[in-house]
Amino acid sequence: MLSATTRLRNINHITYNVKDKDAALKWYQEVLGLKQIPKMVNGDHLYWLQLPSGAMVHIIENADAPSAPSHHTAFEVEDIDLTRIELTQMGVECTDIQTRNDGQRAFYLNDPDGNRIEICTYSGFGVLV
Repeated sequence: MLSATTRLRNINHITYNVKDKDAALKWYQEVLGLKQIPKMVNGDHLYWLQLPSGAMVHIIENADAPSAPSHHTAFEVEDIDLTRIELTQMGVECTDIQTRNDGQRAFYLNDPDGNRIEICTYSGFGVLV
């Protein structure tokens, strides 16, 4: 089990694959009331949206929509370097840690069924809506 220092702290964002990102953006804004925010990664195939709590929804244009198998949840941690070390020591295969445009750091792993999980630090730009 992860130590108290590296335990999961919060859900940062969820992703959904969609066939038409513009139509999906309109639906998420008009139906669910999410607000569009600046995306912190480069790419024309996605939009970032945010709930008032700060949790985000990323919609990603993908011909293979809906969101299987690349759907994932991102969990925030305080010490991402130590978390990656501990997981690796447990035999969990992890990607390298990436740093996004806003300074947020993240890496990925898969659960036993192949579901993708992201471990990340707190988002650098905070709540915008």
